[in-house]
Amino acid sequence: MRTAQEIVNLKGKKKIICLTSYSYLFAKIVDETGLVDVILVGDSMNEVWFGERNTTTIPLDVMIWCARSVRKAVKNAMVVFDMPFGTFWSKEVALKNVVKIVKEADPDAVKIEGGKDVSEIIREIVKIGVPVMGHIGLLPQRARITGYKKQGKEEESAKRIFEDALSVEESGAFSVVLESVETELAKKITQSLKIPTIGIASGPYCDGKIAVLEDIVGLTQPPPKHVKPYDNLAEKIYNAVVKYAENQE
Repeated sequence: MRTAQEIVNLKGKKKIICLTSYSYLFAKIVDETGLVDVILVGDSMNEVWFGERNTTTIPLDVMIWCARSVRKAVKNAMVVFDMPFGTFWSKEVALKNVVKIVKEADPDAVKIEGGKDVSEIIREIVKIGVPVMGHIGLLPQRARITGYKKQGKEEESAKRIFEDALSVEESGAFSVVLESVETELAKKITQSLKIPTIGIASGPYCDGKIAVLEDIVGLTQPPPKHVKPYDNLAEKIYNAVVKYAENQE
């Protein structure tokens, strides 16, 4: 399976392919393609699977349970565990939770939202031997303050995000997610960092992209504006259920 160093080595060689997965069944299908480099057990499951209005209310133990099922299925890709809201707001809390996550779910890395403000936390997690994926730009766990809008349009905001990127790299992260970052700023960050950038709605210049699996297969209805669905499984499942029910007469 992919290691953190292998992901770093992909920078400039190929687009890094990343998808979310929250279950054994979906993760197995995704991983068997052999084309996906990173599978993220994202806190987005709180919205996608459980119908919540944001990512912040999901319990850590629920994510661990889902990540265990993903871990069992995945043989090729790197499995990254998305640390949920409230699990890394101090070094002590973060390290305690990372140890719990590693012991109970066995991911290959964890992901943390934040820039300079979490740099020391990233450094401490890396020190104990757990790779960290950063996440800057739009931070869903803090959307109560920022809202869901493009980041880095203003000079001050762009400067802060660029400094966040440098700080995340310097702290030892092996990659960084750029979410809803203005396109030219995402390009500048990608060209400036030695570690890969993974884009979400941040234009074409990042080293890779990540998407929610349910979005690209057409289970999310309507699909997000920044995602192209490649199928319509929602319609296919609906039709299959109708046919099943009609054939029981």
